[in-house]
Amino acid sequence: MSGQWWRDAVLYQIYPRSFADSNGDGIGDLPGITARLDHVARLGADAIWLSPFYPSPQADFGYDISDYESVDPVHGTLDDFDAMVAAAHERGIRVVVDIVMNHTSDRHPWFLESRSDRTNPRRDWYIWADPAPDGGPPNNWLSAFERCGTAWRLDEPTGQYYLHSFTPGQPDLNWRNPDVHAAIRKVWQFWLDRGVDGFRIDVAHRLMKDPQLRDNPPEVAHARRHFTHPSVRQRNLDLPEVHDVLRDMRVVLDGYGDRFALGEVPISDDARLATYFGGDGMQTAFHIAFWEQPWDARAFRACVDGLIAHTRTDAVPTYALSTHDISRTVSRYGAEHAPVAAMMMLTLRGVACVYYGEEIGMADAPPALEQDVDGRDGQRTPMQWDATGGFTTGTPWLPLAADQHMVNVEAQEDDPGSLLNLYRRLIAYRRGSEDLLRGGYVSLDSPADVFAYRRGDLLVALNFAGHPVAFDVPGAAAGRVELSTRTGREGVVTLRPLELSDHEGVVLKLTAGDPADAEAGP
Repeated sequence: MSGQWWRDAVLYQIYPRSFADSNGDGIGDLPGITARLDHVARLGADAIWLSPFYPSPQADFGYDISDYESVDPVHGTLDDFDAMVAAAHERGIRVVVDIVMNHTSDRHPWFLESRSDRTNPRRDWYIWADPAPDGGPPNNWLSAFERCGTAWRLDEPTGQYYLHSFTPGQPDLNWRNPDVHAAIRKVWQFWLDRGVDGFRIDVAHRLMKDPQLRDNPPEVAHARRHFTHPSVRQRNLDLPEVHDVLRDMRVVLDGYGDRFALGEVPISDDARLATYFGGDGMQTAFHIAFWEQPWDARAFRACVDGLIAHTRTDAVPTYALSTHDISRTVSRYGAEHAPVAAMMMLTLRGVACVYYGEEIGMADAPPALEQDVDGRDGQRTPMQWDATGGFTTGTPWLPLAADQHMVNVEAQEDDPGSLLNLYRRLIAYRRGSEDLLRGGYVSLDSPADVFAYRRGDLLVALNFAGHPVAFDVPGAAAGRVELSTRTGREGVVTLRPLELSDHEGVVLKLTAGDPADAEAGP
């Protein structure tokens, strides 16, 4: 579909510090990514998404940007970036970059000017406020990071507080100032002109705050992040005016043709999340609740069905199992469930996002010395390329997991039963299947341990349990197993009943019965 390559894309998220180190300093870099693009190409991903690689003091490991239009020297140079984009495009891989619009680093030149004097022209580029009558913070807003306490930091030289939704090193921009709009538009144009194919927008729901800086109501005053309440809303995120900003930025994208925006919108209310994508704002957004579910078929079915019920018919969400912020699948659910989890993510209707290392079953590896302010080091450890690590010739910035000798790309490369090769088969099948690329989604009645759904003429059945399950599939008597998490399972099987072994997922092409007869679940 012209101009909408992203609708069924498989993204591969790369955390630059941890993917591949080309110069032995222990920190991943852009030349290292370029050298490993063949792995991404063989996996079959349509695009890579890079977490921030911009100059940064690293208060939040790159999400505190001190220069939007450059590359941090630890990751390389702009020439290295251009070379990486060119190499990716040569392989048919698009490039998506993180864009952080809610805040900058406190060392960004804009903020240095803003805090220099109350009369500085850039004072209003950030959110400043006088102390409360008792001299404390202006209101009760909290940082998203518990360790940071209040969302306000007193700047003693100017006698005012500035807002920081995350660390004090990340002051929030004032998106009610049109000059901020103009400045960030130029940033987008800078990277689009360099050939990037889209942006992942960090905390897109936080761009606007209550102009009167009123307290959050008592019912949600404890909430550091989004909190659903039946009658009150938070005043420091998810304001209606956010959508005006996103529509404005969409105009920039549309001027470059085949580009897209993926939103990080940590909102648990399906109806509100659905307003963020599919219209004239961002094209898609992460289904945050998807990666928050317990390992339970009913929970995942309710989660997927819930958002779809509120989503425009022409809109698609983005599914991920893990990210740089979210503990890895193997650590949350167990290695035995990783194949079924992969099949689920890659057969649902929408964009799929694979976090580096998920394709080989990497687990969290909490380091001896915690570095991250929010305790996310465990899911950011270096990619495990071979039995020695293969990430760097030096000392890695975070230690590799203890299982690197067994869980690595090289060990799984030629094993047809490996998780890596299951990911490859799933992505290759997805690319060639009109049912998965264009088919609708209908969840089916099934046993409590099974999540089953139709995608066009395909049936996907996922057994979440550690024991065999058999059930009658409505509307069809037989089907051909196209893919299974068990090797050697292909062939025609009876669907009345369909028998699934423990921890098994299957994709079947229906060969009997009318697909339109399938009974949707509640």
